[in-house]
Amino acid sequence: MRDLDVVRFADRARSVSVVLEDAAGGGRHDGRHEAEIVIETGFVSARLPVHFTDADLADLIAFLSARAAAEEDGALPDGSVADWPAAGRSAYLRLRAADPFVVEVRDPVQSGVTVSVPLDLRDGWATRAASRLTRLRTALADGRRDHGRWDHSRRDHGR
Repeated sequence: MRDLDVVRFADRARSVSVVLEDAAGGGRHDGRHEAEIVIETGFVSARLPVHFTDADLADLIAFLSARAAAEEDGALPDGSVADWPAAGRSAYLRLRAADPFVVEVRDPVQSGVTVSVPLDLRDGWATRAASRLTRLRTALADGRRDHGRWDHSRRDHGR
């Protein structure tokens, strides 16, 4: 089984992904998920464990849907910030709707390190990401561990 992107923020040079670790025996355990945050830039390449719940997935879909609606309305990024999953339990992403969009990977629990990754995301990124994540959430709820019915290719992400 292969690893699956939960969400991926990427431009041509940098990316931050949350990867569900199917191949490593991660995945769903009573509504909780084990995954890794994967950072790839010209400066740093890192992996960091993260834990989230089904409710956290719903929160991320809500954030992405709100960003998609704002983008469709032609609204400029407003600098709003969302932490996902909620800060304090493990490493998390701080998502800043700015120009450029910024993903901060924060690890207050283990290392105390924060990595900030500015990204030049393509138009429509939030709509595509929300749609993908909704399909993944449905597949996880249905218990389809192979996720064969939804497209998890990287072409639909921020790039």
